[in-house]
Amino acid sequence: MNNIRAVRLENFQSHLDTYVEFCNGLNVIVGQSDSGKTAILRGIRWALYNQPRGTDFIRVSSDFVRVSVTFENETTITRERTGSKNRYKIQKKGEEELVLEGFGFHVPEEVMKAHGMDHLRIDHDNELMIHLSQQLDGPFLLENTSSIRAKALGRISGAHFLDMAIRDTTKDVSQLNVRMKQEQQIIDRLKDDIEPFAHLGELKSKLVDADTNIQHIRGLLDRKGKLKRLREKLNQVRVEEGMALKRFALVKDVDLWESKREQLHDMVYRYTVYEQKRKLGQEVNKTMAICHTWLKKTEQADQANSQYEKLHQQLHLLKQLKTKFQHLQMVERSEKEEKERTKKTKFIDAVSAQSLEYISANQFKQKKLQQIQEQLQGNLTQTRKIHLIRERLPNVSEVKNKQEIIAEKTEKCLRLKEIQSELNGFQRRSEEGRRYITAQKAEQAKAEAALQERLLAEGTCPTCGQAICAHDE
Repeated sequence: MNNIRAVRLENFQSHLDTYVEFCNGLNVIVGQSDSGKTAILRGIRWALYNQPRGTDFIRVSSDFVRVSVTFENETTITRERTGSKNRYKIQKKGEEELVLEGFGFHVPEEVMKAHGMDHLRIDHDNELMIHLSQQLDGPFLLENTSSIRAKALGRISGAHFLDMAIRDTTKDVSQLNVRMKQEQQIIDRLKDDIEPFAHLGELKSKLVDADTNIQHIRGLLDRKGKLKRLREKLNQVRVEEGMALKRFALVKDVDLWESKREQLHDMVYRYTVYEQKRKLGQEVNKTMAICHTWLKKTEQADQANSQYEKLHQQLHLLKQLKTKFQHLQMVERSEKEEKERTKKTKFIDAVSAQSLEYISANQFKQKKLQQIQEQLQGNLTQTRKIHLIRERLPNVSEVKNKQEIIAEKTEKCLRLKEIQSELNGFQRRSEEGRRYITAQKAEQAKAEAALQERLLAEGTCPTCGQAICAHDE
């Protein structure tokens, strides 16, 4: 606990701004009635314990109230309230100021730790303020009842811990006594329940003997069941033995059968191979017939190829003629332009001696006209050549018709070339088929001769089982 060193009241009841500093030891506040002596105690209670609550203690015509309590350890607790604020401020030496708001009716724990003057709790319903009393309070504990005084002294001296221990021990002893009585009643009841089963020992020995007899009987029954199963198995084995003997009698010649079966399997395999080769020979013959047909159709392929080359050359010549014809048209256009230019320059013959000076001034133009005239003569020469070429050229419609005929024959020639390549492939495949058929026929003749020799060696037919003579086919 810290001693209070000073108190400052601002707008608290009758105090406008009052600062009271206390000294060590006993301090006495003296004054007339209603001079504010009790207000100092109320201000301290309000600042430390939030009592009294409300706003009735604010000075009239003031809008705030503030009480600051300073302790010996340089800690200051300030409580202030305005129309919109209700907060605590704690200022400790060497630390920043702590502001607490929104705490409701209870004093914040930080404030209680700061002054260390908490109430003394007697029990759940009573607590004492031992550090600060009110104006009309009597001497300490004298106005309280004897039970509260005893509890308070016990709390102060620590005797309440002994009371609590004695109370808890008495409660535990009473609970244990009750449980002992209950357990004894249960034991007595169990003894009464056990009495009808006193002769269980004799019954147990009889049950053991009966269990032994049952086990012995079960063993005998198991042996009986095993013997029955063995007898059934023996009968089944005898039946199977008879059936096996019959089967054995039927399969005495199984080795001979196996050799015959292998021979038949070999013959079937060869027959299958021969049948496949026969079908392949038929397909090759069909292919050869188709190839011969195409060979007949393409006998004149060489002539068509030569015609195609001739037509190709004619087509190339026609393209050259077209380009020359276009060039001729361009020359004719340039000839017309040059003629127009020469018409414009005819006045040169009628020039008099007086205009020589003017002509000398335009000598550059004359040279240019001479160049144009030379070009015109060249164009005229080329025009004559083009006229000669045009006379030699056939009619355009005939050329177009020939061009279409050439295109058709070109397509036919390309198609004939494709057919020729396919025909060559068919001939190559037909030659391979002939060689294959020849080889297969030789192999078939060998196989037939070997089969005939083997059948003659066996002497019996594998199909009907009759004897085979040397002259049979």
